Amino acid sequence: MKVKKHQQDDKIAALYYQAVDYFEKNKNKVYWVITGVVVVIAVIFIYFKSQNAKEVEASDALVKIQTIYFGGNYQQAMNGDSLGIAKGLIYIVDNYGSTQSGQIAKILLANCYYSSNDFDNALKYYKDFSGKNEIMKAASLSGIASVNEAKGDFKEAAGNYEKASRVSKDILNNDEYLYNAMRNYFNLKDTESVKKISKQIKENYPKSKFIAQLNRYDLTN
Repeated sequence: MKVKKHQQDDKIAALYYQAVDYFEKNKNKVYWVITGVVVVIAVIFIYFKSQNAKEVEASDALVKIQTIYFGGNYQQAMNGDSLGIAKGLIYIVDNYGSTQSGQIAKILLANCYYSSNDFDNALKYYKDFSGKNEIMKAASLSGIASVNEAKGDFKEAAGNYEKASRVSKDILNNDEYLYNAMRNYFNLKDTESVKKISKQIKENYPKSKFIAQLNRYDLTN
């Protein structure tokens, strides 16, 4: 049993470093509703803290499928590989949806649908998230907002991005959520809300990379 656990620990550690390397190389090329590194960290935390056999099964399945997900093969990530070694996200959600790893799988599945322009199914799974992890909760709200924005509902999008930024002050993406909210207020020509969000970013996130981009949404010019 100890040998098996040690092997699993090595797999998880290897996946973490793979995720970090992948996103460092592709961060300027690919848009993700939630970063892969954050997902891996969440799965690692769940795995080591959980005493529940079903949760461990779910986290193991999620670890196996994430390599495919990171590669951008969304259909295979949803359905699993042809050999049945890596179960797809649909399978994980259907069989382990009540576990914390199953909840994370819902976000990844929603991301797959979103990336395939299937916004209705993306929205379904973003809304279905009910996990305890605050990072994932914020990601689900951001996902809902991204669907709102894709459908041209800028008011709902702005509101949901703001909600995502308020889930926890410790979430690293909060400045990005606020920036996305500001973009949607700009589309609504809501000058006061744009000013408010711009001020929030400057005051609360003085080192944010988004500060340099605030001027593009200045409605006073």
